[in-house]
Amino acid sequence: MCYITKPRQRQRKAEALLPPWKQLFFLLLWPGTSLAAGLEQQIQQAIQQDVRQFSLKLGGPARPKTQISLNLPAALQDKAACSGLQISRANPQQAPWGRVSYSLNCPAPQSWQSRATAQVQVWLPIVVSSRALQRDEVLSADMLKLELTELRQSRLDPELQIEPLLGMRTKRRFSAGQPVSRHLLEAQLLVRKGQQVIIQVKTADFAASTTGVALEDGVLHQRIRVQNSSSGAELEAEVVAEDRVQTLFRKD
Repeated sequence: MCYITKPRQRQRKAEALLPPWKQLFFLLLWPGTSLAAGLEQQIQQAIQQDVRQFSLKLGGPARPKTQISLNLPAALQDKAACSGLQISRANPQQAPWGRVSYSLNCPAPQSWQSRATAQVQVWLPIVVSSRALQRDEVLSADMLKLELTELRQSRLDPELQIEPLLGMRTKRRFSAGQPVSRHLLEAQLLVRKGQQVIIQVKTADFAASTTGVALEDGVLHQRIRVQNSSSGAELEAEVVAEDRVQTLFRKD
């Protein structure tokens, strides 16, 4: 909306004297007529879709928090309108956040190619330490939490699930709130081959336990072979705690 402070009569006279070429010039500058504006919308949508697919691949939400700052070359203003614009990244395996370059390929009605760059910010709920952790601590649920965090290209493999990290041992110190990366952890052996273990047996009706010997090393949730000390029978059981395994008794 334009507010006019000059007398109305003089304003109408100025409008009447405005040359046609100047009117055309202002129309070309009007945002609604820009080809680049339509391309920007297409590229924005393609980036959003790319981010969503990558988030799902990591086990994250389908619609993560995202902010996109797009930079289009001025030469796009001279390109013809495009049907079926193809938008791609050079390395689709790399995380689509940070400074990202996109190739633009127009197959029809007039073929042309160009490039665009975008600064893509993405926030995902990733695993961080809920308190300071020392080296050689075995992770438990109270040590970890999910926190919405902006991702960086240097953090290529963020952890989005707490459960797979439980029972692992820290290889270094973590400050409170620091992202917990798998490469800074190591599997903690809770059961060692040849050691005595408690074998828990559960059914829908009852639970019992007996002793046995581990025939393999095992980490949390790993299934290993154990031997029942009483019967000598070998069976497969899941490691549930230190020197403790669990098996489900199946009725044939």
